[in-house]
Amino acid sequence: MKKSDRKKIAIFSTEASLYFAELVAARLGIPTVGRVERKIFGGGERYYRLSIDDRAELFGRTAIFVGSTNTDEDFHELYRVGCALAGYGTARRIFLIPFMGYSTMERAVLPGEIVTAKANIRILSSIPNTGLGNAFFHFDLHVGGLVHYYEGDCLRFELYGGDLLVGALEKIRFNDFMFASADLGRPLWVKYFAERFKVPDMAFVHKTRRGEETEVDLVIGDVDGKNVIIYDDMSRSFKTLIDAANAYLSKGARSVSAVLSHLAPNSDEVIKKIIASPLKWVVHTNSHPMSRNPLVANMDKFIGADISGLYANAIRPLLS
Repeated sequence: MKKSDRKKIAIFSTEASLYFAELVAARLGIPTVGRVERKIFGGGERYYRLSIDDRAELFGRTAIFVGSTNTDEDFHELYRVGCALAGYGTARRIFLIPFMGYSTMERAVLPGEIVTAKANIRILSSIPNTGLGNAFFHFDLHVGGLVHYYEGDCLRFELYGGDLLVGALEKIRFNDFMFASADLGRPLWVKYFAERFKVPDMAFVHKTRRGEETEVDLVIGDVDGKNVIIYDDMSRSFKTLIDAANAYLSKGARSVSAVLSHLAPNSDEVIKKIIASPLKWVVHTNSHPMSRNPLVANMDKFIGADISGLYANAIRPLLS
């Protein structure tokens, strides 16, 4: 990218996703990430201000905003700053959303349930589409159809991390291994990894839900003597994943590891639970801010794959 093109680009982020914005900026040759000033007033109202010195500073520029929406606070900030970027005259707004919160609430199962994923995406669709418009880039969505919840004229695109996760798994050099799921879900992803590594066997777990509790009823597939690698797109409490690991071990698996598109533990306590669990390796990406937690960074069990290059390469054609 030419230096003259870089000057036409402004990049901002939520506080939690600053690490990812800095990685993308470095790959694009953008020297600094713009600052967003934030305050919380006594009544709980939030104040934001972009770090610009002149009201016309953003006229005609492409703005990149990086923000995983893993909290309501960050979701609302993405929307509010997005509206401001349009109002301050940017030519195009590119939103990088490595982790999409509420993506598991993509349909109603019980009467009266709110499809929050759709409601949130409709909100993002309402960001003013001025100039060259808005572009939204997601990564390994819980349900691929979520991009079709966007309304109006905007670019919506899902990036896939399969190649990067395969590369991270190859560094471990597993022997006599197979791929599996934590339940009956994700069969296509399990098949994808099995085919990439040319291993014929796969395994699944059948569970019964009783209220908020789930119990493993059946392991489908022969895992005896195998190093089992469970794929899941995301894990937050890790209960399902650890229960599946124990189920596979009870059927004779030699070891159980996990490969995740999104490492999204709810708290430090969950990370400690993962560390103490029978999972031998946890391969993941840096899509979620919790992937930067010191408990993750300082533990050899966790092996991360950087997806910032995937994002930089995807948006580069929009920047020239």
